[in-house]
Amino acid sequence: MKGILTSDTKMVRRFLKKHHFSVSSSKDRYITYKSTELTELVVMTGAAGQRAYGGARMLGGMPEVTFIASVGTAAALVKTVRIGSVMLCERLRKLEGDMALWSPSSVGELKIAKLEPMEMLFRHIDESERKLFTGSMVTAPHIATNSNMRAWLGRRLGVDAMDQDASYIALACSEMSIPFAIIRGITSQESSNFSLSRYRAGPSTRNTKTKMITPVSIFDHIKFRLGVRTASKMMDRVLTRINSLSLYE
Repeated sequence: MKGILTSDTKMVRRFLKKHHFSVSSSKDRYITYKSTELTELVVMTGAAGQRAYGGARMLGGMPEVTFIASVGTAAALVKTVRIGSVMLCERLRKLEGDMALWSPSSVGELKIAKLEPMEMLFRHIDESERKLFTGSMVTAPHIATNSNMRAWLGRRLGVDAMDQDASYIALACSEMSIPFAIIRGITSQESSNFSLSRYRAGPSTRNTKTKMITPVSIFDHIKFRLGVRTASKMMDRVLTRINSLSLYE
């Protein structure tokens, strides 16, 4: 059985509803779902940020789970990565500490094993590689919201996108010797001055102070929402096929 671990429920909401997944269990705010339709998959939500490590350990601890696909969102760091596309991570780096974005010299590298069946799946669904592609990513404590900072990080670190959880999944899976894949929907482009992580939290955890709403922020918010919708549609196609994918041929 394959496990799907998600840091952002928006990426799998369409998938869960379409394939009739229902809650199987709940523990420490981690919720698992199973389906009578896609019987080779178990989905776990609630694994954002550092909680991704605990989620991966819990999911990998299930005797029937032999592979984990981490699903979430990421922000582009280069112009060539389009909003709404989905990336299979082939190279992963990590920044740590409160000042991580301003001192990328301390960046670490995490090993990701090459999974040819996953790469072939991406090419089979999208031969042009415009919406589904392989790329590189960095995990950081915070998502850079300034477009100049994003462009600088992309150049300095040599990566395509950034998120807040992938490195924790990679660490947990490596400790358990479980094969894994990092799949991210791109919901914020390199030129955007928009905080992707602002819209992960529920209304009660957001800043309630009145802020000036500008046409630029509204435009970026609209693009973010459209990016989530487009990426989730592509993610649905990928996850549906993972159910019957043989990873060891």
